[in-house]
Amino acid sequence: MELNEIIKFVQLKIENNVYLIVIPIVLLIATVSFIISSFKKPSTTNATATSPTLSSLSNKKNKKKNPSPTLQSTTTTITTNNNNTVKSNQQKQHIDTPIPSPPTTINSISPPNSISISQQQQQQHQHQHQQHQQPTIQEHKLFFKVFRGGDVIDCIKFSEDGKYLSFCGTERSIRMYLFDTLINSKVPQSFNLQLPFDNATCISWGNKTLYATLNESQKLVSYNILDQKSLQTGKSYEEGFSVNLEIKSKIKSICSSSQSPYILTCSGDDTIIKIFNLKGQIIQTINNGQIKNYMASMTQCGRFFAIASFSSEVKIYECIKKKDGTVNECKRVMSLTGYKTSIYSIDFSKDGMKIITSSKDGSIKFWNLNINYKLEVDPECIYSITSEIGVVEIIAISPDCSLFAGVNQTTNTIGFFNISNGNLIDSISLGTNHAKINSIAWSPDSKYLISGGNDKLLYIWSNPKKL
Repeated sequence: MELNEIIKFVQLKIENNVYLIVIPIVLLIATVSFIISSFKKPSTTNATATSPTLSSLSNKKNKKKNPSPTLQSTTTTITTNNNNTVKSNQQKQHIDTPIPSPPTTINSISPPNSISISQQQQQQHQHQHQQHQQPTIQEHKLFFKVFRGGDVIDCIKFSEDGKYLSFCGTERSIRMYLFDTLINSKVPQSFNLQLPFDNATCISWGNKTLYATLNESQKLVSYNILDQKSLQTGKSYEEGFSVNLEIKSKIKSICSSSQSPYILTCSGDDTIIKIFNLKGQIIQTINNGQIKNYMASMTQCGRFFAIASFSSEVKIYECIKKKDGTVNECKRVMSLTGYKTSIYSIDFSKDGMKIITSSKDGSIKFWNLNINYKLEVDPECIYSITSEIGVVEIIAISPDCSLFAGVNQTTNTIGFFNISNGNLIDSISLGTNHAKINSIAWSPDSKYLISGGNDKLLYIWSNPKKL
């Protein structure tokens, strides 16, 4: 009985003092956890801190066995109580370690378009050599002479006897040169037809008479050219008639000749052609209805004239004379067809039996007009070629009808073509940097071609067939 009493007493004491047992156990567990955590932190830190060294050591050892440019995975064994934690730290270290880039030197880096100094000097020398080889304008075999024309040149014309070379443009005068002195003398003789407060857009010659259309006042004026200076005025010319054109657009061409009983003006956007007698009186007004006129051309005898226009058709008109030789009327008698685009320029041969045309598509056609058009026979196309210098905006047949000249105003190229077959004989390329060529004119003896434009210079070129 005494033993049972002792056991009950102990059980009672334990139940009443349970905290005396629990508290030491809790303290023991906390102590053990602190000790374990203190051991885990140094092991993790060492794994992270020393792994690059271990990795580099393992890489150095593996380079001899398998020298690979790729990054090698390393295995670091760390004995801890938690294997999963060690493995995760190894994976994290492997991911965060950057791939080492190969060493580079300054000599190994070069820009893609780098050129050594010696290569630059060599290329510069070659460029200078090429420039030296390229002939200048003055070195071209067809170049004869160049002289300053004053201001921008829009129109160049010769008198029919070849005595005068005249031109006009933005300057408020018409310049007149004695052509013989221009060719043979260092100091050519010239005089100016003064145009107060205006400038001429187009000029044309008659029998010792120069006709001009004025820009601002829109007038048709005439000047009688004297053989000698007037004792009263001291001038080599005297003013003739002056009439209002009453047009709405700029004049593109004026046509006349010593044999023609009329003067023709051709305006651009309003497509109006006006016929005047030699006294400046209006005879007839024609609207050719071709949207836009580019220029007009007349035969030397004045029998025919033609209009180059926006339309793909060239209309040819005939001047019907009265018994006294004056103009009765002008009517359309022929057409040149077969084009697909606009006609830029036209010119008659000296005898009036041939005509040449150039169009926007680069084609050049040569026509025979010696036909019985009254029986509705169409003009005969002798040949059609594609220009070797590109689109020709200005075309002119030489007076001896042996060749024709054409101007490409985009490339500033002058071409000389054989009129018998249209083959290119020679060309002069002034280049796209050169000012635009606005006008050309043949000398009456066909020895020279004169060109002028926005550079304010007049060039004299030799006929390639007369060198």
